[in-house]
Amino acid sequence: MDFKSANLVYFTGTGGTARVADAFERSFVKRSVTVTRIELKGAVNPVVSGELLVLLFPVYAFNAPKPVEEWLKKIQTVKKGQPAVVVSVSGGGEISPNTACRRATIRQLEKKGYDVIYEKMVVMPSNFMIGFDESLCAMILHATPVIVDRVVEELKSGQRHRLASYGIDRFASRLGYFEVFGGRIFGQHLKVNENCVDCGWCEKLCPRDNIKIIDGQHIFGNNCVICMRCIYGCPQRAIEPGIGKFMVVPEGFNLNKVENRMDHLTVYPRISQATNHSSLRGVRNYLIESNCFEI
Repeated sequence: MDFKSANLVYFTGTGGTARVADAFERSFVKRSVTVTRIELKGAVNPVVSGELLVLLFPVYAFNAPKPVEEWLKKIQTVKKGQPAVVVSVSGGGEISPNTACRRATIRQLEKKGYDVIYEKMVVMPSNFMIGFDESLCAMILHATPVIVDRVVEELKSGQRHRLASYGIDRFASRLGYFEVFGGRIFGQHLKVNENCVDCGWCEKLCPRDNIKIIDGQHIFGNNCVICMRCIYGCPQRAIEPGIGKFMVVPEGFNLNKVENRMDHLTVYPRISQATNHSSLRGVRNYLIESNCFEI
């Protein structure tokens, strides 16, 4: 497929999807493709440029998060057949109940005239309920640029790649829309503890503009999508959930720290050793696909 420009549109919470977008940008630029990036945060102008649209999002409750849905409603209809790629990002991989997570997004793009020629699940370290150990996180971060580069190569060669979803997962996807209400409740019950030093980090970095500091008081609105950026990213670890504490990884989540330690990592464990739990089947398949490690 001969395209010279691509538009990367993405929402990111704790940074995983942004890193996938980084990998796509590097791979495109290496092939002399001009890249425009749009991060869906705050008020975003729904302008789409470039010959190829690549839409990336983390999987929230078996679907794309609310900012992606809002953006899709705003964009203009394009000339029928304009190519698009949909990339979902999760800690579990392409396994049930996530196989239908891109379905609604693809339908919306098709209604706007796009031809979704490629869809892909990319794995990043988990920040929801259960965290990964640093070795597994490092393996995933190492494998992802390799897999993304392969995707871009297939796109340039004109390959199409569409996936079938399980029926039960389509049902789960519909139920997942209740997370919109759950996000409002979760966000309104966030709390600031005694570690807070009033630095204003959370107000500046919330991608939904959901946190306001007024007269020293933190006001949490109803636009939260449970991205966890404020909880994991606060330098003082001063924000904690009032409800839904089970969703937060107790040891925290910081991809920057993992990446810094990767600089000194020379030996990786075998895939079978790093993913020996049955819940990591999707991650295991992903690492095998990368062909970066011994099985």
